[in-house]
Amino acid sequence: MFGGGGEIGLTNADVSGKIKSNGDEMKLYVVRHCTTDCSAEKIYCGRTDVPLNAEGRREAAALTASMRDIPLDLVISSPLQRARETAEAVVGGRKIPILCDERLCERDFGDLEQTSCARPDGLFCRHNFAVKYPNGESNLQVAARIYQFLDSLIADFRDKTLCLVSHGSACRIIRTYFMDMTDGEFYAYSQPNGSVTEYDC
Repeated sequence: MFGGGGEIGLTNADVSGKIKSNGDEMKLYVVRHCTTDCSAEKIYCGRTDVPLNAEGRREAAALTASMRDIPLDLVISSPLQRARETAEAVVGGRKIPILCDERLCERDFGDLEQTSCARPDGLFCRHNFAVKYPNGESNLQVAARIYQFLDSLIADFRDKTLCLVSHGSACRIIRTYFMDMTDGEFYAYSQPNGSVTEYDC
């Protein structure tokens, strides 16, 4: 069951009569939200709820065009505004359900929220998998909630085509669910804002 962010969850049983089978495999599109002022300025923005900026809105328009012909069954988004605006761009006015799930939220940066991503104490937390940001989350904690989410998603929507809209840290963790990455590859990987990555499940 999916939900969170004030939305009502939707199971495969709820939509089985409305959407078609994609065969045996789920096809999953993962979108990182479009640009905000915080991402442009490289400031930690975890749970602060900010909208897209002008560049982000241009990216959103391009995303609508690029996703228009992809037959999605369902979009699941982080409940944060920047992700929800991006999810709406993915749908582009089509009759595709959008649900919100808090497990897709950005990493909680705790006391470092709204400070520079270049500060040494923040980089230490970023590069050590089990180290939490002060009063925030570690990558290990983010992986726990993302992996639980993906396990449930694949079990409930095995033969559907879905799109997830999330954040930088979550997109990095999602990638590790589908492929092995060395520590160096993991910390170097960054899905660009407004971009789409496709996975077969």
